[in-house]
Amino acid sequence: MFALNTRPAASVAGSRDPFSLMDSLFSDWLSARPASALVSNARIDVSENNGSYEVRAELPGATKDDISVEIEGVRVSITAKRDSQSEKKDGEKVLYSERTHESYARSFELPQAVDSETAVAKFENGVLMLTLPKKNAPQSRKLAVQ
Repeated sequence: MFALNTRPAASVAGSRDPFSLMDSLFSDWLSARPASALVSNARIDVSENNGSYEVRAELPGATKDDISVEIEGVRVSITAKRDSQSEKKDGEKVLYSERTHESYARSFELPQAVDSETAVAKFENGVLMLTLPKKNAPQSRKLAVQ
């Protein structure tokens, strides 16, 4: 998507503020850029079931290969990266070319440690589903003094 915003020359030239031109250039540029689909639409829900946590993360536009999940005790980290390129041509002449890199990272802690060996991650239709079984709490034990 390419947008060019214009304003009458009199409104820019007539201003006494020397920085108004720069401000208007940056505000036009920032408002014309669409929000990152991966980051702006990412949503996470965490629920607790019998013996496990269920995590549902919406990552629209991502693919299975773009996503990484790390589990370390009670901490769960989800990252996703996506690169894209678009180009508009008129015959052999390139009129517009853009490359974007989007990344998303979210870490959170659960109330109880997770068994990373039996955890399961599935990704389907832009939704990452994690099933994270809870680790059994360490049992206390009485030691005999010798």
